[in-house]
Amino acid sequence: MGLLDDKKRNNIASYVISMWHIEDLMRANGFDLKKVEELLIAPMDADEQAKAEVRAWYTDIVYRMKKEELERRGHLSEVEEVINELEFLHRTLVEVMNDKEYDALFEAAEPGITALQKQADDQAEGPITTCFTAIYGVLLLRAQGKEVSESTATAEGHMRRLLEYLGVHYKQMRKLPGVSMN
Repeated sequence: MGLLDDKKRNNIASYVISMWHIEDLMRANGFDLKKVEELLIAPMDADEQAKAEVRAWYTDIVYRMKKEELERRGHLSEVEEVINELEFLHRTLVEVMNDKEYDALFEAAEPGITALQKQADDQAEGPITTCFTAIYGVLLLRAQGKEVSESTATAEGHMRRLLEYLGVHYKQMRKLPGVSMN
């Protein structure tokens, strides 16, 4: 059982952002489990059994990141799979389901998504990945105490609402017969 299993079941967007953060923390600490212990596990207000479970979870993350050669960039295959599912669900909602509420949320978020995709030029990704990139980028700016412009904050808010609504549909989709949580 992983530390973020509840998020994965109940708030998929939060799960993705949390996993990106953890991947970056592992990279920032050079995949050094002693540093992870010192910075993330030792300060926990938990009994030794809970700390041992957390230690094992971080150890597994480090192992899988190294195995998947993610030392410099990229995301664990399980996270990429979720993002691919969300991209597919997005296309389904827009192109097949014609969900009016989702369409309105996407229309509000689309100018910010398009602007970021233009900046990325030939490395532009799908609209949902772009939303995650924007939200994570704003979180990093705020964590560094940097100012976030009003237009960026507004665009990020539209993207956040889009992902929240998409997450509700994702949770419903995962409850369908024959669809399992990975």
